[in-house]
Amino acid sequence: MSRGENDVAGVIARPPLIVLGTLVAAFVLDTFFPQGHMARTAGSLRYVASGIALLCAVLLLGAAAHEMRKANTNIPTWEPALALVTDGVYARTRNPIYLAFIIFLVGAGMLFNSDWMFVLLVPFALVMHYGVIRREEAYLLARFGAPYANYMGRVPRYLWGI
Repeated sequence: MSRGENDVAGVIARPPLIVLGTLVAAFVLDTFFPQGHMARTAGSLRYVASGIALLCAVLLLGAAAHEMRKANTNIPTWEPALALVTDGVYARTRNPIYLAFIIFLVGAGMLFNSDWMFVLLVPFALVMHYGVIRREEAYLLARFGAPYANYMGRVPRYLWGI
């Protein structure tokens, strides 16, 4: 693939904006159509679990960003990929940043007592899979060729062969 101004993954939206949109949608739905199921979970248990999830999300995101900076490549999907990152957390999953986003949304859902956050995880995951991840994979395959194809063959898209 030639390097130029169109040398980007062509995702449907910037992934952080998809996360933000999911958070806003959950807040609006919880405000106008409260369900109350999360409220039945003991507060202290919910807060501990949300804290663990949010901490895991931050650590995973930090580890992924560290590997990308170490490889001198761009993190945002709207900028060209300059290097193929396969070390660190990228040796376990091809999408640690997007896994961190899901873990973050789970933690936020527990923290804010949001039933709708858990409902919205399904459309969020589908949008991320088809609108971001699959497009990134096609871009990276065109950009890096055989090395990326080999990486795809040995490292799962998400976790444990998924």
